[in-house]
Amino acid sequence: MNTMNVETLTLEGAKLAADAALSTAEDEGLAVCVAVVNATGNLVLVHRMDNVVEIALENAIAKALAALTFKRDTGALSDYFQTDKSLGPPMTARHHILAVEGGEPLTTAAGTIVGALGISGAKHAEDVVCSQAAAAAFTAAT
Repeated sequence: MNTMNVETLTLEGAKLAADAALSTAEDEGLAVCVAVVNATGNLVLVHRMDNVVEIALENAIAKALAALTFKRDTGALSDYFQTDKSLGPPMTARHHILAVEGGEPLTTAAGTIVGALGISGAKHAEDVVCSQAAAAAFTAAT
């Protein structure tokens, strides 16, 4: 067969994940940008809270793409790149990905990756609190 079906998140799923991230950010007193991409890396949704620095938008997208491309959270990806210094800088510069905390694959309850999201605008350790809450909410709803 020369075709395949790709399971991907919907706009509704992207909104669910983004809403969980924004709710967590508000609860923590943070201002962040949320970017959600589908299973093929296309941008589905972006939310930018008030008073978030401009670069956070680009960084959130880059984190989402990194999580999707490498099928792991970007904190783990950062650790991986630290072990192979020859891979990290060329990969991140060439492919517009960001390997720091705040990116998560979005998976179904069955474990299928159907998209990813990135959070940026706060400290990395704070971004990851929001991204993990969003990923957990998404998985729980599938």
